[in-house]
Amino acid sequence: MIFQEFFFANFLKKIKESKVQKTFVNGVLMALTDMVPGISGSTIALVLGIYQKLLVAIKNIELKPLLKFDFKSFLKSFDFTFLIPLICGMIFSFLVFSRLFSFFLSHEFYRAFFLSFFLGIVLSCTYFLLKEIKIGFDNLFLILIGSIISFSISYFSVGEINLSFNFEIKLIIAGFIAIFAMLLPGISGSLILVMLGIYPIVINALSNISNIENLKILGFLAIGIFLGLFVFPKIILFFIKKYYFLVLSFLIGLMFGSIYALWPFWFYKKNIFASKTFLIPTKLKIPEVLSLEFLLSVSFLILGFFIFFKIKQKLLIKS
Repeated sequence: MIFQEFFFANFLKKIKESKVQKTFVNGVLMALTDMVPGISGSTIALVLGIYQKLLVAIKNIELKPLLKFDFKSFLKSFDFTFLIPLICGMIFSFLVFSRLFSFFLSHEFYRAFFLSFFLGIVLSCTYFLLKEIKIGFDNLFLILIGSIISFSISYFSVGEINLSFNFEIKLIIAGFIAIFAMLLPGISGSLILVMLGIYPIVINALSNISNIENLKILGFLAIGIFLGLFVFPKIILFFIKKYYFLVLSFLIGLMFGSIYALWPFWFYKKNIFASKTFLIPTKLKIPEVLSLEFLLSVSFLILGFFIFFKIKQKLLIKS
């Protein structure tokens, strides 16, 4: 009762001050963009002017009071009137838009256009990131290292899907790395999931959380995410302040290497997992240049490139 009175009294009292509805919408936008391989939710947070506030809020969370069931002290440790509506908006976005994404990933014909569109976004985002750095030996070296790491992860992640012990560990690691990427402006957590070969599985799990296997998938992923949330904010704040352009160079490398994972044309095999049929890429396919699939895929790639290009241009003009 004490917790409920404190929570609701303070929450309602600060609704007007904290602009809860606006924060909720910001959360929706962040989650929607982070589900898109190539665009970081943190990039949107940066544009919306809440990036530093987000990192500080996460960094200030204290778990000791929660372990002692001291909810009042726990809530006082961070800006809960900002963080809770933001998280609610993100959860809402994940649950609603994941259904649409899952549909496109489940059909070979639409999947090529889906990946082409996001490949265009990644190339456009990489273009703008390259404009921010001065090309030198250190930058080129980190771009190369990032590219090799990204390509290697993508290349060796193609294979069978099964919820074995190794897959559970992979989900935890994926969540841990994905939240790190999500907290960095420039690369999305979804791109990490694509590179690891589990993006369709996670999107499907979000679109159908009533399935026990899907809850298990999201549970293991959540473990990695929560571990990352209590490790990375301080580290990211430190490195971005001290080594911003070197961090940016490494991110550019990761995005270059992810082109392999976002390649639209594959030979697939079907695999049933958690009561859902998944398309598992097995081998790269070189399409016929004048085929309908190729022409439409190129069109979606160009569309993705220029949509992000125009959005970024307008944001730069406003800033």
